[in-house]
Amino acid sequence: MKKPPPVTEFVRFPVTAGVAMLAIFVTVLDAAGRSIQQLVMNVRAFEGEPWRLVTSALPHADALHLVFNVLWLWTLGTMLEERFGSFRLLALVLLFAAGSSAAEYATFIGGIGLSGVVYGLFGLAWVLDRADARLRGTVDARTTQLFVAWFFLCIATTVFDIWRIANVAHGVGALLGVLAGLVITGGLRVAQQRASVRAAAGLALLAVVVASGAGATVLRSRVNFAKDGGADSARLGNEAFDAQDYDEAIRRYQKSLVVSPKSAIVWYNLGLAHARKGELDEATRAYTQAVALSPEDAGVKRLLVDTKRYLAYAAQTDGHHDEAVRLYEEVLTIAADDALALFNLGFSYEALGRSADAERVQARATLLDPTLSRAPGARDVAPEVDAGP
Repeated sequence: MKKPPPVTEFVRFPVTAGVAMLAIFVTVLDAAGRSIQQLVMNVRAFEGEPWRLVTSALPHADALHLVFNVLWLWTLGTMLEERFGSFRLLALVLLFAAGSSAAEYATFIGGIGLSGVVYGLFGLAWVLDRADARLRGTVDARTTQLFVAWFFLCIATTVFDIWRIANVAHGVGALLGVLAGLVITGGLRVAQQRASVRAAAGLALLAVVVASGAGATVLRSRVNFAKDGGADSARLGNEAFDAQDYDEAIRRYQKSLVVSPKSAIVWYNLGLAHARKGELDEATRAYTQAVALSPEDAGVKRLLVDTKRYLAYAAQTDGHHDEAVRLYEEVLTIAADDALALFNLGFSYEALGRSADAERVQARATLLDPTLSRAPGARDVAPEVDAGP
C-alpha cells in the first residue's frame, strides 16, 4: 500500500485535514462535557435540520474509535484528494456520510463517527486501485483483509453486546464507495462496455441513496430492527413534557411508538402527557398498554387503577351507572383488593337494583378498609398527574 504523506503537509489536503480536525475538535468537546446535541443524528434531520446526516460523523465514542478513523481518513483521503481534487472529494465525503448515516438510522438508532466515510473511501479506492493506473497500489491485499476482518469483527461485537457498532453504516458506506468508483471508472471493462457499467452503477448508487432516505423516514417503522428505535423521538417528547408543551410531547411519544410500539415507558409517558391535559380516557388507554407490556411495574399499574377508577366515579356522579359498573369492574380485574373501587361499585349496583351485589362488594370493601363504613356515599380523588418522564 502506498505510504500516506506526512501530516506536516496537511495544507495540501484541506478536505481530508479539515474533516479530521473537525472530528477531533467535536470529540474533545463532547468528552469535556460540552453539548453537541445539535450535531448528532435524530429525527430532526428530516424536520429541517439535514446537517445532522453529515455532522453525526464528527463525534466519536472514545479515543480508539477516533484514532482508527482519523488514521484511515488521512491514509485514504489524501491519495483520493490528490487524484480528484478537494471539491470532488468533499462531495464524495458528504455522500458517504449522509448515505451511511441515513441507512444506519433507518435500520437501528443512528450512529456516530467517520466509519461510514472511511469505508466509503475504502470501497472507492478498492475499485480505483484496479481500474486507475494512477492509484495502483492504493489498496493492497493486506488492507482489504484488514477492512473485511474489521467489518465482521464489529458485527460480532455488536451481536454479543460487547461493543455497539454502526455496522449498517460500514456496509452501506463501502457499497456507496464501490458504486461511486464504478461510476467514475466503468470498472475493468473494455471501452465499449464502460458506459453501460457506469450507467448501471449510477442507477444502483441512486437506488441506495433513495432507499436509505426512505428507510430513515416513511419506511422506518417497517425496516427498523432496534428495540429502542424510537428513543430519539421519546427524548424529544420528554423535553417537550418538561417544557409543559403537552401537545408536542404527545406528538413525539406517538411518533416514537410507531417505531417502538413495545416500549412500556413511552406508553406510560404518553399517558402522563394526556393526563396533564385532562384527557383521562386517552391516558387510561396509554397506561393500559404500559401495564400490558410491563405487568411487574406496580407504579404504572397503580396509576392505571387510579385513573380508571376516577373515570368510573365521574360516570357514577353523572348518573351513568352502567358505565361506572363496567369501569369499576375493570379496575377490580387489575387490583382485586381496591377497597375504594369495591365500595363505590356498591352504590352503582344499588342504583341498578342489584342490592345483593351491592351488599357483597361493600362488605368486602369495609373489611379491607374499615374507615369506608363511615363514608356517606361514593367518593374518589383525582388521579396522580404530577409525575413526569
